[in-house]
Amino acid sequence: MEDAVDHYFELLSADLLPSDAFCLTAVQGLTVDEALERFDGYPGWAVADLAEVGERAAGVYPDELPAVVADEVDGWVLLAENNGWHGTMTPVLQRLSAGTVVASAFWNVNLDSAISLARDGEVLAAFDFVIDRKPPAALLPHLEGLEFTDAYRMTAEALAFVERVSGVRLTAEWAARRHPASVIGDLWRFRQSDPLSWLGVNAPDVLAALPAADDVRSVAEMVVSQAGTEPGGLSLPQAYQRVLELRWERGRPFDRAMDSVAQLNAAVTRRNTVPVEERAAETRAHVIAANLALQEEDPSVALASVMYNACQADRARWPAVLAAVRARLT
Repeated sequence: MEDAVDHYFELLSADLLPSDAFCLTAVQGLTVDEALERFDGYPGWAVADLAEVGERAAGVYPDELPAVVADEVDGWVLLAENNGWHGTMTPVLQRLSAGTVVASAFWNVNLDSAISLARDGEVLAAFDFVIDRKPPAALLPHLEGLEFTDAYRMTAEALAFVERVSGVRLTAEWAARRHPASVIGDLWRFRQSDPLSWLGVNAPDVLAALPAADDVRSVAEMVVSQAGTEPGGLSLPQAYQRVLELRWERGRPFDRAMDSVAQLNAAVTRRNTVPVEERAAETRAHVIAANLALQEEDPSVALASVMYNACQADRARWPAVLAAVRARLT
């Protein structure tokens, strides 16, 4: 195992792998297309290397462009995210591991970290190797020789854990090579995990007024009518996929033959100017999500979700939306 830790320590130290923020997930027995679909990806999207997907995401920041590269090695599919964390999420691990086994390792620059093991649709264990001191029992058979006590080698040990489970090594050649790549179409951004908490932060007086309000759902319907009607025949996944298509294109790496000053100017322009078509596509997706939020059983949750999506759809109109809601509730 020391050889594996040394191997990954060298790759990370040489920046052949993303050292600041990285997620590696390994799943056994699936095709690349099957793995991408279970990972909220789109088979056939593109071919790219880890550096390119990272460059595309950085080029459109702060707009989000989650992406993954994936390929098969000795019966396992490796899914690698440059500055991503999708492979740590419980629903993803459950879906990816249905009928098989999955191991993942993740860390970011804020020292959030996790190694995870899932089998047959169940997450057996997850361990924060920066903070937690005692690994869960389900991980112990795969952690012999991995102590996670050396701050400089912890991330290398996390990757060694994935190799221990899978028997597959991520090599420098794999890291540099182009592979099937895809954006990640996770729809979490259209519904907060706790919409009422979001409302409490962004409109605490509205949240406080809800218990005494007579007809909260009618207020939610009013907000939706102001945000816009749902575009016919377009689902939320389809709408978000279009956003990602446009954002992926916007993040295209510049021609290396360009003058360095010209590249810098182009990067500043790209980062500060979201194309009209992309912004319209994002607005459309949030309008669809706002309409879907009306189906929430709890009227207060419906209103909070509707207001969140109305805010994201048109931030310039948010003060007017908020004023209208306050007027109706009081």
